[in-house]
Amino acid sequence: MSKKNNFFRLEMLYLKILDEKDCYGYEITHTLKERTHGKINVKEGTMYPILYKFEEIGFITSKKKLVGKKMTRVYYHLEPSGKEYLDKIYSEYKDMVNVISDLMEGEYE
Repeated sequence: MSKKNNFFRLEMLYLKILDEKDCYGYEITHTLKERTHGKINVKEGTMYPILYKFEEIGFITSKKKLVGKKMTRVYYHLEPSGKEYLDKIYSEYKDMVNVISDLMEGEYE
């Protein structure tokens, strides 16, 4: 699933939010928008295919919870394998940021 040339990873950001607490879909997109001061505003329709794939792989699990009398929300939970994947892609991301920074500042050989 990891792509070497995929510099900016929404999947990394979704997993980071789930690493902090279980969330439902709208809560993930809202948290992302809020924490990035509106610079990253993702539609829920973009997020769900990634969450479904993560669930299929076993990186996350979902649980339906009744909210109020009739409304049901699906909460997503980060599993240990998802945490390992998050750590891996975050490390790759940091490496790429460092390489680009070195290149831009002329610190390469």
